[in-house]
Amino acid sequence: MTPLAYLRTFRPDRAVLTGAAYDRGAVAVSKGDVVGVVMMELGGPLRPDEVEPFLESRLLDPVEVDLPVPRALRPRAARFLARRRGQELRRSFEMIGGCSPLRRHVSEQADVLQRRLNGRFGPATGATFRTYVAMRHGDPSMETARRRMAEDGVTKVVLLPLQPHFSASMAGSALSYWRAHGTVEAPTALVAEYATHPKLVGALNERVDEGLQRFPREVRDRVQILFAAHGALRRHLHKLDDPYCCHVQATVRTVLAARTDGRASTVAFLPPLGSGRALGTRLGDAVADLADDGASALLVVPISFLSDRVDTAYDLDVTARAVAAKDGISHFEVTNGLNGHPLVIDALAECVATHIEPDALAGGDGLLASADGPDLVATAVKARVPACPVCDRSVPTRTWRPDGPTFERLGPKPGTGHSDRASTA
Repeated sequence: MTPLAYLRTFRPDRAVLTGAAYDRGAVAVSKGDVVGVVMMELGGPLRPDEVEPFLESRLLDPVEVDLPVPRALRPRAARFLARRRGQELRRSFEMIGGCSPLRRHVSEQADVLQRRLNGRFGPATGATFRTYVAMRHGDPSMETARRRMAEDGVTKVVLLPLQPHFSASMAGSALSYWRAHGTVEAPTALVAEYATHPKLVGALNERVDEGLQRFPREVRDRVQILFAAHGALRRHLHKLDDPYCCHVQATVRTVLAARTDGRASTVAFLPPLGSGRALGTRLGDAVADLADDGASALLVVPISFLSDRVDTAYDLDVTARAVAAKDGISHFEVTNGLNGHPLVIDALAECVATHIEPDALAGGDGLLASADGPDLVATAVKARVPACPVCDRSVPTRTWRPDGPTFERLGPKPGTGHSDRASTA
């Protein structure tokens, strides 16, 4: 299905856009099952001639992008804007090496994650794990992933958006496009979010520590942290109760709680594509405000990206750096992306494992309590959380705790799962 065909047939489905249409519990697996782990990402062009088609595809997305034109005129507007903005984006790619690094990093993550899942959880389940990269825009596409899953005989599916925070603009858009291509005849579960997984938090703090080492010793104590999140639309907050801003704040809160240096910090969001009203403080405004308040040393931490991409390599390291220099911030650094950090791979593997239940142990604790189970398991315990400064809600995230022999399942009991088709409401 082309982006244009998707636009013409799109009908908003709240259950899909919020992830509610997918089982967030566990799917039962038996010996001989092939578990397909679908790693969903935004995508990015590899060559200069892919820039305009990539932009046009994104501008045609009725979920991610707001355009103030009727649907019938949107294709023409998308082509016009893609041509106009394509020149600027090509220049951005030239400054970061000529292409987006996203595909390379995600492919490497997929390879390592597949080995980790088979080595760590294959013996406990008797199943074979296969990972599939599925880009919302570009290659490898969702159609390619679905075809390869069929060729590999996948019998169970775990959808794994590569954003720790659930966002209708990102994960919701990917799920809607995935569903538009037809249903998958296999029990399917969704990893909705992993905003406060301790291994993700540990990896982020390692990147922060590495970034701080780049500053001269004499200014290191006064470095402030600016957490930069992917842009999102405010309309999703009102229409879909989008938890994205709350999830981002939960990650930031957990990262800071694990630190002992008591640094000042700010959270900002990159501007979304299109003309819709953005969620939260825009990155450029946050940098300018910090400069006005006297900040002289700033470390930017990409908080909602598992891999480096043009947003981090150009928007943060080039554009935001220029704004900081203009406003008088003399020391400015951006942390490296998480990419293939071992703790991130472990976190992703454990997120998948919490959605897998060996069939022989169905109804029991399964992988979550076995000797080969994850070090950390998700529970249904919802602690009281502070109100989000963006939306003033108190939306909890999944809580994680060390696994042990006395673990008692607190969430919904897994059964045999349900097919993608059966989950359509």
